[in-house]
Amino acid sequence: MKQRALYLYLSYALRLTRGEVRKLPGDIHSIEDLFTLSAESSDTYPAGMRDKLSRLAPSHTAVAEALRQIEEALALRRIRFLTSRDADWPSRFQTLSDPPLWLYVKGELPSEYTPTVSVIGSRSASSYGLRMADFIASELAAKGIAIVSGLAAGIDSRAGEAALAAGGKSYAVLGCGVNICYPKENYVLFSKLCEDGNGILSEFPPDELSRAWHFPDRNRLIAALGDCLCVLEAREQQSGSSITVGSALEQGKEIFCLPGRITDPLSRGCHVFIQNGANLLQSPQDIVDYLGLRLRCMLEPRVRSPEKLSPEESALYRLIQEEPCFLNRLLQRSGYDIGTVMRCLLKLELEGYVEQLSANYYSAC
Repeated sequence: MKQRALYLYLSYALRLTRGEVRKLPGDIHSIEDLFTLSAESSDTYPAGMRDKLSRLAPSHTAVAEALRQIEEALALRRIRFLTSRDADWPSRFQTLSDPPLWLYVKGELPSEYTPTVSVIGSRSASSYGLRMADFIASELAAKGIAIVSGLAAGIDSRAGEAALAAGGKSYAVLGCGVNICYPKENYVLFSKLCEDGNGILSEFPPDELSRAWHFPDRNRLIAALGDCLCVLEAREQQSGSSITVGSALEQGKEIFCLPGRITDPLSRGCHVFIQNGANLLQSPQDIVDYLGLRLRCMLEPRVRSPEKLSPEESALYRLIQEEPCFLNRLLQRSGYDIGTVMRCLLKLELEGYVEQLSANYYSAC
């Protein structure tokens, strides 16, 4: 509870960002600890951060009253404030090297037990891109696969609308407060996402407007919440899609890209991603197969020599021998970072020690 109150006060009342909070001393674990910050130590912080810290209420009583008002305001707006200690905190965030410290949520979060696909693309989508967003998102939703997007104009919003129309679940990650519909023309979709098991989430506090630097932060969460990433249209140079793809690759996620005409600038980004190793998306079945296909060890049988494995590989192999594990569970139980785990799993698969039964779900051979 102390950590929750601290993060709520820092993010909502003082408007500190995740990065600024991580610059605070390591012994700041509660509201009370904030009062130990001396004027001298605060001089080491950037000017903007010093200005925010100067708004700290003058007493414990004043902070408690401010928190009470914040809680009332959130309840009135039906906004939940979550930290990593909450039961429904997404375990998919374990793939992030810089995970969020908190979330503001309207509605629900994607279920841990439901396959989820992040769908992104150009805001100025072509008619072809929009038709494919309709088709692919509705087909995936009809098979029980949830859709995550950024609620942006174009591909994002069309995919969210198609998923809902097909009776599926859809979720949006915003680069602004969850009480702000951006862009405004998506208000109908925005409203639907707050109902019936769908949801909207953001790291940014209510009333926080969109800013350019918010979107890379938002995009990494979009990539994290999907079991894979689907790119339907993207320009080649410095697009938001390229940022999301980069984040997904860092997290070990599989990328599917829709091809288009070689003369279409909206398809150039997808073609570059495919050239660099992304999967060519020919139909929604490609993603369905990836999420549900039992992948068997295709190599010839060989004599296994566990003593030749590295300590990290041995530790992961023992965990998988005990019981089949999802990637998130392996990260949690091993304590290794995502890069180490993915590298070891690849080695274990190639050597025939483990097999991937379905997306990110491993069993001993």
